[in-house]
Amino acid sequence: MKLKQVYEELMKIATDVGIRVRKGTGNFRGGYCIVKDEDLIILNKTATLEVMSSVLARSLLEKNIDNVFVKPVIREFIEKERDLFFPEREFMLEVKG
Repeated sequence: MKLKQVYEELMKIATDVGIRVRKGTGNFRGGYCIVKDEDLIILNKTATLEVMSSVLARSLLEKNIDNVFVKPVIREFIEKERDLFFPEREFMLEVKG
């Protein structure tokens, strides 16, 4: 799947789970936030498609998307972003004493 298609699928998922996506310019990367009880993903429109897709994928990790159909290739993309952004979660173990 081409990166543009991945980006479009991620945008659709965000909409499906009730997150509004806004684009702006400035010295920021973007991400998930809540403003006045509204879930938002802010993207820097000067960023590359790759960066915007990464920000979307990591932002979707903030919401429960288990009840939304996500194509396997998109779920894999989101999981790879999770592993890159939150590598410590990969090795978390619960130790009971």
